[in-house]
Amino acid sequence: MWKNKLMVMTTALTLAITSIPVMERVEAAAAPVTPALAKTPGNANPLFTQKFGADPYAMVYNGRVYVYMTNDVFEYNADGTIKDNGYGLINKITVVSSDDMVNWTDHGEIPVAGPQGAAKWAKNSWAPSAAHKTIDGKEKFFLYFADSANGIGVLTADSPIGPFTDPIGKALVSRSGTPGASDVTWLFDPAVLVDDDGSGYIYFGGGVPTGKEADPGTARVAKLGADMISLDLAASGGAVKPINPPWLFEDSGIHKYNGKYYYSYCTNFSGTHPANIPTGTIAYMVSDNP
Repeated sequence: MWKNKLMVMTTALTLAITSIPVMERVEAAAAPVTPALAKTPGNANPLFTQKFGADPYAMVYNGRVYVYMTNDVFEYNADGTIKDNGYGLINKITVVSSDDMVNWTDHGEIPVAGPQGAAKWAKNSWAPSAAHKTIDGKEKFFLYFADSANGIGVLTADSPIGPFTDPIGKALVSRSGTPGASDVTWLFDPAVLVDDDGSGYIYFGGGVPTGKEADPGTARVAKLGADMISLDLAASGGAVKPINPPWLFEDSGIHKYNGKYYYSYCTNFSGTHPANIPTGTIAYMVSDNP
C-alpha cells in the first residue's frame, strides 16, 4: 500500500513539473536564493540588530569576548510619537558574548540602576566597562558604570554575565566624595585596566569648560584598591590624578601593548583644531606608566 501511494505521488509530481514551460523553469532556477537566517562567512557585522547597543566595552575571559553596552531605549511623547532622547531612562546594561567574533549570544540586560537594579542609589547606567581579577583564589568580575554624568559605580559578580550585586552601596567616584574629581565636567565613561601585576586602574571624565577647548583638563585616573571596589588614592598623592589629553571630549579607553600604555579618547567639536587633531575623532596618548 505504501509503495503504490508513493508511485502515484511521484508520477503526479513528475507530470506537474514537466507541464511547466521550459522558460518558467529556467527563470525559477535563476531566482534569488532566500537569505540565510544565520550569519554567512565574511558577514560578521553588525554584531546584532535586535536592540540598541551604545558605548561598547569588551572583556576577554576564558576564550570568549564579552561586550557590555548601554541599553538605550526609546522615549515617547504623550501621543505615542518618539521624542528626542534625554537618556534619563537608561538603567540596564546589555551583554553579548562570542567565541569566534562572528556568532554572538545575547545574554539579555543586567539590571543596574533604579528600584529594580542592583545599585538602587543610582538613577542611570551609561557607558559601562568590565574587568576580572583573581581575589583570594576566586575569579571575580567587576562592572563599572556611569550614573548619568554625575558619578561612577561598581557592581560585582562570580560570572561575567551576573547576577551582579552592589558591594559598596554608593558611588565609587563622586564629585563630593572623591578628592580631585569635583571639577570634572562630565563624571562618566569609566575605563578599567588590570595590569600584569594585578593592580587595577580606572580612567574617566570628559567635558569642555568654556574657553578650554584645546586643554579641557577633565580626564582623571586613579589606582583601584586590591579589591577593585575602592580607590587607592595614596598612590596618586591623595587625589585622583589629572590627565591632559589635548582637545578632549569624552570616551576614555585604556589598554596595554608591548609594555606601553595606550590611553584613547574622543576629540571635541569646539574651537579651531590643528590639522593633526581633527574634530570628533579617536585620538590616543602613550605612556610607560599607567
